[in-house]
Amino acid sequence: MEAVELLAVGRGSSVVPVSFEILDRGGAGLRMRFLGRDWQSFSGSNLFKCLLDARTDLEAEGLLLCCQGARPDVFPSGMQQQMDSGRFAAVLSRSAEEEEIVDIFAAAEPSQVDSVEGQRVAVYQFFNLPISAAGGDE
Repeated sequence: MEAVELLAVGRGSSVVPVSFEILDRGGAGLRMRFLGRDWQSFSGSNLFKCLLDARTDLEAEGLLLCCQGARPDVFPSGMQQQMDSGRFAAVLSRSAEEEEIVDIFAAAEPSQVDSVEGQRVAVYQFFNLPISAAGGDE
């Protein structure tokens, strides 16, 4: 298990510390605690998907998590999701020479992050995929 401390930003520039425990045994798992609440557990096929679920819960509280995995230009390839359980992801770039890989749990500036939906839209736009008005795929 690895402990990670990150920040989340909310309305009015409020800053909230968020604690994570990254579970590395028996598949991908993540535990999160913030604002003195009990630990919440997330499991999935990889850590990036667990992080998406944790971010969704934070967003329901009006908070955006400030980590590399919340940047709209960061997304793991299928190979990254399988090889390292989605812990690392590529910074999307049109330049083949500038491949940058980041740890999704590394800190990011508030100006660099977006919501889960904003990230999804940005990734779909990067790959020229259609997005329906309802938020689902066409």
